[in-house]
Amino acid sequence: MAAKKAPIVVRGGRLIDGNGGKPVDNATVVIEGNRITRVDSGQVDVPKEARIIDARGKTMLPGLIDNHVHYRVFCGELFLAHGVTSVRDLGNPLDWIMAQRDAVALGKVPGPRIFCAGGGFYGKSTAAHHMVPADLADARRMSKRLIEMGVDYLKMHLGVPVDITQAIAEVGRAVGLRLTGHLETSIVPYAEAGVDGVEHATGCAEATIRSEKGKKGLASIKLWLAKFLAPWSLAEKEHYPEVTDFLAKKGTFIEPTSVLWGASLGARERWEKEDYELLKNPGLSYLAVNDRLIWLDHYYIAYGARAKQEPKQDVLIGNRYSIYGIHPESQMREGFQRLGEFLCQLVKAGGNVVTGTDAPAVLPGLSLHRDMECLVAAGLTPMQAIMAATKVGADYLGKKKELGSIEKGKLADLIVVRGDPLKDITHTRQIDTVIKDGEIMDISYHADFFNPIARPHSQEFYGYPTPRLDNLSPKVAFANDAELEMVLKGKDFFPVSVVCFGGSPVATRFVSQSEVAARVPSYLLSVGTVPVSVVNPKPTEWSEGGGTSNSVPFIVQFPRAGKAV
Repeated sequence: MAAKKAPIVVRGGRLIDGNGGKPVDNATVVIEGNRITRVDSGQVDVPKEARIIDARGKTMLPGLIDNHVHYRVFCGELFLAHGVTSVRDLGNPLDWIMAQRDAVALGKVPGPRIFCAGGGFYGKSTAAHHMVPADLADARRMSKRLIEMGVDYLKMHLGVPVDITQAIAEVGRAVGLRLTGHLETSIVPYAEAGVDGVEHATGCAEATIRSEKGKKGLASIKLWLAKFLAPWSLAEKEHYPEVTDFLAKKGTFIEPTSVLWGASLGARERWEKEDYELLKNPGLSYLAVNDRLIWLDHYYIAYGARAKQEPKQDVLIGNRYSIYGIHPESQMREGFQRLGEFLCQLVKAGGNVVTGTDAPAVLPGLSLHRDMECLVAAGLTPMQAIMAATKVGADYLGKKKELGSIEKGKLADLIVVRGDPLKDITHTRQIDTVIKDGEIMDISYHADFFNPIARPHSQEFYGYPTPRLDNLSPKVAFANDAELEMVLKGKDFFPVSVVCFGGSPVATRFVSQSEVAARVPSYLLSVGTVPVSVVNPKPTEWSEGGGTSNSVPFIVQFPRAGKAV
């Protein structure tokens, strides 16, 4: 029989319990098993066998919640080390993410609590795990099947009609599950139909855009990522009170993913240095180069501001984003300011704002602290930002009775940080102790960290796609000819693409996404059949497959008669 676990007592620190009230100094929190059994102030008697954590000079907070992640096998330690004890996964193959959830719950793999929905409902499928209902009956059938499989909430994405949305919401609500959504039109009819919350604050700016000029500008936004942020530069403030009052009365949760704005608001130099310093930790050696490059470079490409001088031709990664950024910097700054005003009005009206990062598009764990910092920069108070990551976040999960605040009877998820985050929100980064489910977590990194349940496929949203090579011109040359210029045609070429001639990289000139030109030096023209390919650099969309195209043969003949060899 296993020995009874000793109680844990955290005492002497300042308590911010997550409820938004006045902090309690010299607080004591008693944990027995996986529950909080006492919360008090001053000197209190504690069990003599208890493990004591001295929090004097520090602050106690509920475990943090990231309400927007796309979980990967490497995320666990990064979240825990930064005090994130719960995450909501917004899109993965359902069988896999449920296996991850259960492995963490069983203590087999370190990580935060995972709440998941699978791929979700779409208007048009772009991945194998996306679901597209044919009609209302199909939507209800699919929803019931997901619930039978054990999802924690339901999710819909771009292009799902309002009537389908309502059918999904009704099935979920019957068993107490929330429905979350990504929108590209006004949030109002979707909230009326039963959507409980939205990601990236989508649909909110759109609900305020009423002028013909604004509607025309909104219609011009085509790329996936731009749809999430760019509409805020068009938001019409005179309609804010109507929309925020409506959302507050409905209790709709707004997850703005404010951290994603950092790339276009001048944060790159500081954040990139912070990430680089963190990633130098030898304990994180298991993190792949592809993922590191997304955090250190590609995030800033995908979400960065466009230059004042527009390129002659845009260069796109699918229909997802441009390598030249989302929107001009001035418009992004204006958009963030308008988003901040909207969020402040929403909170003042009694509405719900929650934290979410879209990790691992950004570095897991650390980015949640940046998200809170961005909320404060947008106008929320430090207390409101903390509540967005704790109490309000737990409510969005449908777990407000179990998580999100430090109260007697709740699950024992709490963190201890050095400093006072009410004076400086960045103090939430200074993690001293993390307790999840009544267990003191190891918050160091381990080079031998291993997650045995590999994700079924390695395709990522971010990164360069694998190019396709269709044709070469010319296709034949003679040995020892002078340098030749070759034109290559195909798909998914970029300014950073490189042509390889028989495995040797050669000077490459970008013409368009369907054409590049290469200069092949004479010394490479040896007799034979030479494979020619195009290589896109890391990070690549297929992290395991790389960025090398198919090869097309190039024939090098013997020298022409009479020509010296």
